[in-house]
Amino acid sequence: MKLADLLKFESNLKIAKNPDWPEEILAISSLDQLQLNGLIFIKNAKFLTKFLPLVSQALELKVGLVIDEKFWGFLNAQDKALLEQLPWIATTPNIALSLTNLSKPFYEKKMQGINYQVDGRQMGTVDIHPTARISQNVFIGENVKIGAFVEILPGSVIMPHVSIGEGTKIFSNVSVYPFTEIGKNCRIHSGVVIGSDGFGYTFHQGQHQKIWHMGGVIIENDVEIGSNSSVDMGTFSPTHIGTGTRIDNLVQIGHNCRIGRGCVLCGQAGMAGSSVLEDFVVLGGRAAVGPEVHLGMGTQVAGGAKVIEGQWPAGSKLGGHPARDLKEWMRGLAYLRKVSLKDNKE
Repeated sequence: MKLADLLKFESNLKIAKNPDWPEEILAISSLDQLQLNGLIFIKNAKFLTKFLPLVSQALELKVGLVIDEKFWGFLNAQDKALLEQLPWIATTPNIALSLTNLSKPFYEKKMQGINYQVDGRQMGTVDIHPTARISQNVFIGENVKIGAFVEILPGSVIMPHVSIGEGTKIFSNVSVYPFTEIGKNCRIHSGVVIGSDGFGYTFHQGQHQKIWHMGGVIIENDVEIGSNSSVDMGTFSPTHIGTGTRIDNLVQIGHNCRIGRGCVLCGQAGMAGSSVLEDFVVLGGRAAVGPEVHLGMGTQVAGGAKVIEGQWPAGSKLGGHPARDLKEWMRGLAYLRKVSLKDNKE
């Protein structure tokens, strides 16, 4: 897709630099994964702060920029000069809507031609190790790679462009969407869905406009996911689950989440989009983590707590709603109980 083609899908764009950029634009990049000949969206100072250290990498990969029109006008000279090194720049009055409108053609380009109907074994396009054990009534899509000693039980659907590492066991009625990578020695229990669309929309003119997700999912080695849990694919880069993590039943992991090594997510816990758990974080039952929340290594969140914002340092112990230091929350509960008992006596 050429730069001029972007204007066909998003008429609000204005090319601020190099409208005749000759190369194909191949993908939408995210801050955690810049891609060759991609484009990146910058909407405010928070995103800019994260992107500026990546400018040299973006130059090597020939990444272009779509930036909020007002924010571009307010940039200081130093930051603007740094961004103007990028191969091309476009501005937009509505960054959320532009991202939404441009997500669809890139999604269609990535997904075009995928055959969901014919089993890849019939097409001769799969790579299945001879020691793998695949039950009857399992669908294996095209270009799937299945390693040694993998076990897949009846009713599961492995869609195209999926890889499953050695020794992994997938129980009945699991659905794995395209562009998912599952590592070695994982256990995926019945009813799990991996790689479905992230829950992302832009409200415009009275309608929720869909943001098209295409980032896939990466699950590292020795991960266990309990029954009826869901892992959404990333928007433009993968949702990521680290080695040794344990996920209970009925857990929701949103798009772009990044979960480190050895984490534990208890039943009915939920992570909103783009939240981060560093290594060995524990979420108690029904704990909730809001969008873009960052929990440092070894953080523990009490059951039912709601962490709605912030970056929490390593070793934090949180409870309550909104979540705060666990001891502070418990002192607050004790005080309320004391006041309540006093009022009842009076």
